[in-house]
Amino acid sequence: MVVLTIPYPESLTQANFIQIIPFFISLYLALTFTFNILIKGTLLSSAISLGLIFLLILKALDSLNIVTGLLTAIAITLLISYFKKAKKKNLNPIKSDLTKLPKIPKLTQLRRK
Repeated sequence: MVVLTIPYPESLTQANFIQIIPFFISLYLALTFTFNILIKGTLLSSAISLGLIFLLILKALDSLNIVTGLLTAIAITLLISYFKKAKKKNLNPIKSDLTKLPKIPKLTQLRRK
């Protein structure tokens, strides 16, 4: 039996693409599915997960301070508020126009005869 081991990088800046991407993709999906169970909104839970991953990356790069944390929180809050507004609006105007028609003229004429 052969087990391949990949040595851990000493820091995030020394890690290569193959080491970073699988970790963050799996973390993003796990956070999204967990928040989706609690919030029951896929777009909202994915926005919150993205914000947490941004904060984690900033912390790993030693760039997380009050300003970057607040800017990230404001950006994610604006993203969430946009998704809430888009959810309230009807995004498919064709469907709403079709349901507003009271009757189809040809079918009502056939019934009267």
